[in-house]
Amino acid sequence: FLLLIALQATAEKIEYEIYTISPRKLVGKGIREYTKKDVILRPYESNGEHVIEKYVELEKGYKIGARIFGEPKLEGFGLVAEQTDKDFSWEWFNLQSPGIFQKLQDERGLVKVKFSGLPMTEVLEEVHFLNDTTLSFHLGGAGFPESHNILVKKGSVLRFD
Repeated sequence: FLLLIALQATAEKIEYEIYTISPRKLVGKGIREYTKKDVILRPYESNGEHVIEKYVELEKGYKIGARIFGEPKLEGFGLVAEQTDKDFSWEWFNLQSPGIFQKLQDERGLVKVKFSGLPMTEVLEEVHFLNDTTLSFHLGGAGFPESHNILVKKGSVLRFD
């Protein structure tokens, strides 16, 4: 019983809708409850820098996440959406005020973040969606047209730790 309470206390929720763009069609929606054990990790090296992609699967292979690396001061970060590991997505958020970031392509996309690694570095740990926020991706990769949107609903939490 106590273990069940502890697991519920650490569970997060993401409410979402998934659409194809052309034609616009709803292909999935729901509320995804998850814990740390559900976070998918993909570590790699980029220009000599250690990076980890961290994702939460929503349904049918659709995922949202971020590329995580430490910086002395986090001025911006990218969230990503995909269905396969060949898809391309990069939704950039810029620092607006302490702990608050705004989506570059959409001023309504506001998130509040928590960091770990302090005081030496700031590592993205948690993203709280303050507004409904759209994350788009190109099925098949960067050279293909934008194909899908994942609408992440206000109040959703994307937690990586």
